[in-house]
Amino acid sequence: MLGLSTGTATAETDDVPATPKAVVEHVVTDALNSIAERQETLAADRDAAVEIFNDQVRPWVDTQLMARFAMGPAARTADPADIDRLAEALADRVANLYAGALQRYAEDAADFAERGSVDLRLVSEKDERAIVSALAEGPGIDKLQLRIQLYQRDDRWRVFDIETSGVSILLVFRDALQSAAGRDGGVDAMIEALEDGAVDVEEAWEEETVNGDGA
Repeated sequence: MLGLSTGTATAETDDVPATPKAVVEHVVTDALNSIAERQETLAADRDAAVEIFNDQVRPWVDTQLMARFAMGPAARTADPADIDRLAEALADRVANLYAGALQRYAEDAADFAERGSVDLRLVSEKDERAIVSALAEGPGIDKLQLRIQLYQRDDRWRVFDIETSGVSILLVFRDALQSAAGRDGGVDAMIEALEDGAVDVEEAWEEETVNGDGA
């Protein structure tokens, strides 16, 4: 299966990854191995793709922090219940994007799980924030470099942003969300934009990485 180079072994507590690098290793390994095992099912069943995200990726994504970032300054005075609602809607939207990508590239992802490799390196760790670098190489991938940002909350490290080609997916998501909701749009407008599919993250991401400074 997937080859992972992570350097020094990291300590685990009750099977919960205890370090930023261990979290990334856990998520990447489990998700790709599941994709390899369920490749044929994924191509025909979107619910199966959503299930992989919800079971193996979602617990390690800090949607609370992502929601606060998407809201901007308004998050400082927002009702906690509204932040929870936006975080839930955001997670559902990410799950649908993830599922769509899996269905389109299930075969490629399965090939990568079998023959690819990911080299992980801790770039920095200070207080509750950390950055892990991931270099992926394998079938269909020519040295893809990722910078994964994590935040520690409730004694667990969670991913809140991924950057490639100098472009942050969180920034792209925030800008697309605020654009869809309108400059004066509140939480309800943001949630509606997410649920209606008005937030075209994939198109925005392609424009930034191909046509923008990240090219």
